[in-house]
Amino acid sequence: MTIVKEIINHFSNYPVFTHRDIKLYFKNKKLKTTNLTRIIAYMKRSGKLYAIKKGAYTFKNDSMVVGFAYSPFYYGLLSALTIRELWTQNSRPDIITIKNVRVSSRYIFGDMKETIFVHHIPAKYFFGFDIVKYGTLEVPVSDPEKTLIDLFYYKVKLPLQDYNELLKRINKKKLRKYLERYDKHTTIVVLNFIKRYKKSADTGKLGDPY
Repeated sequence: MTIVKEIINHFSNYPVFTHRDIKLYFKNKKLKTTNLTRIIAYMKRSGKLYAIKKGAYTFKNDSMVVGFAYSPFYYGLLSALTIRELWTQNSRPDIITIKNVRVSSRYIFGDMKETIFVHHIPAKYFFGFDIVKYGTLEVPVSDPEKTLIDLFYYKVKLPLQDYNELLKRINKKKLRKYLERYDKHTTIVVLNFIKRYKKSADTGKLGDPY
């Protein structure tokens, strides 16, 4: 079996894998890998492999696998609203990761139309997500309470009506528990927003722009 076929056979079910993963795989199998960098470059050129970032690859031409290149991570902000069907708009992946990132947005798969957004979050705020099935993938996604907090934390402003379904799903007890980990300013801003608009959303008076 050729090295290319060996890579495809072993890693085709991985959402994302790295150059190091490939080297370790061949080392553990006690197989020699001469010119591995050149082989990976050939696989990229021939469309057999997609590069997400330096040293991270996937066989899946699906932007939703990209978050795994930034593990530990979860999808949040607008992408959480889309995945959890809390609004009707599609959105590009918002990746929340504890890793330090140099740029907040980048295009993937060599296509400038395929853009992702990567946001660093302090480890103390890395919570409030669970695994959700989305298409053929199972991905970590912030729950409604954490999504709302993150929208304020990252200063993402939406038209008021776009909070409608999100506000309906908010568990106020759970939200307050989450906010105990945050600074006083964030806590006050989020709770004031809830106080002002959640009842309107629950009773259908916030409005639906669609």
